[in-house]
Amino acid sequence: MTTNFSKIEEFKQNCGLDTKLGLDHRDNVIISILQKDPSISQEEIAKKIKLSQPSVGARIKKLQQKGVLNQINGVNFKTVDLSLGKIDVNTTDTKAIIDEFKDCPFFINAMVTSGRHNLCLLFAATDLKRLEGIVNHHLRSNPKVKEIELNIVISTCKDFVMPLNIDYENPRQLACKQDCRFTCG
Repeated sequence: MTTNFSKIEEFKQNCGLDTKLGLDHRDNVIISILQKDPSISQEEIAKKIKLSQPSVGARIKKLQQKGVLNQINGVNFKTVDLSLGKIDVNTTDTKAIIDEFKDCPFFINAMVTSGRHNLCLLFAATDLKRLEGIVNHHLRSNPKVKEIELNIVISTCKDFVMPLNIDYENPRQLACKQDCRFTCG
């Protein structure tokens, strides 16, 4: 049965996010404004919600400390020409697989999941051969990996901004031979 919420307050009360995250009405408005325009100034927000700029700044800082509000600098996969690979893995050791990729410049993120696969890996690459090489070189031959499913993200319906894992000060990343790019078959 689907419930239709006629009022936003009824929706908020039923979904429980405000209570769980400790948000009040002004916090919700600030989050909404920042989602629509991340570059808006605190002064402009203050004018819109009739608060002082220091009060808005304090609320934003509180939301950031709680982890409710984050700023991510990265690549918007909806607009750039990079291949995004979602690799679902069934493994006996999720931590070992994640550790294998922590210094890989193509690695975006990993999520430990439930269900048929217990790990979801996200990779960005300039072409599909690179994604295939990563799977073939690092996963197919790994005895801790029981099953792999590689999916290429064709499009996203909303902006999808993810930070790239490029760290020019990480000697392990800079020393990567990138053998995986040659393992495509």
